[in-house]
Amino acid sequence: MIKIGASILSADFGHLKEEIRKAEEAGVDFFHVDMMDGHFVPNISMGIGIAKHIKKLTELPVEVHLMVENVDLFINEFEDMDYITFHIEAVKFPFRVINKIKSIGAKPIVALNPATPLDRIEYILVEVHAVLIMTVEPGFSGQKFIPIMTKKIEKLKNVIVENGYDTKIFVDGWINVETAPLAVKAGADVLVAASAIFGKDDVKTAVKNLREAALKALNKDFLNKNLDSNKDKQVKHNG
Repeated sequence: MIKIGASILSADFGHLKEEIRKAEEAGVDFFHVDMMDGHFVPNISMGIGIAKHIKKLTELPVEVHLMVENVDLFINEFEDMDYITFHIEAVKFPFRVINKIKSIGAKPIVALNPATPLDRIEYILVEVHAVLIMTVEPGFSGQKFIPIMTKKIEKLKNVIVENGYDTKIFVDGWINVETAPLAVKAGADVLVAASAIFGKDDVKTAVKNLREAALKALNKDFLNKNLDSNKDKQVKHNG
């Protein structure tokens, strides 16, 4: 089942409680909170207090996405969070970071910028709950989806399946009804969306449309695989 995370980067912070409630009623699976330090990415966003406030406003899981350089300095601040995402590009000792996240009771997720190759996470893949593939350059909302990232998602999915891992694939960056099917067909399990949810007048309809677009792609891909499999069987039988 495809899950949807609502990124509050596009929410109306003047009415955050209401925005959270609307997203909950729309059926999102969790909330995604971006923290930017102005160093790792050229932007500054929400601080620790905002993430903790959101956690108090919802019973749904909350994921904190650390787009920061000094990851170690922030982990202990988020012991009440469900997921903590860090960028592989920002850490020297990823096993240490992963173990520290697990020690406070959160699930670790490792994120990769668009140009970062998958071999950077080869040896930690089994240790993390998920891999977050950035489908835009991190730092700003509203950037266009980078199409070649579907190849990266496909490659990662193959590695996960071949090794029998239970690692999930998150995608984040210009996810909407047009791009969600591309990501899902490539192998994504979880979609993080910002303006496609909070940027719409009718949040409930927006989430419904996003989920339906993803599920249609998933079902179509499943059907195509079965058709191909049946064709192969028929060819072997006739042969």
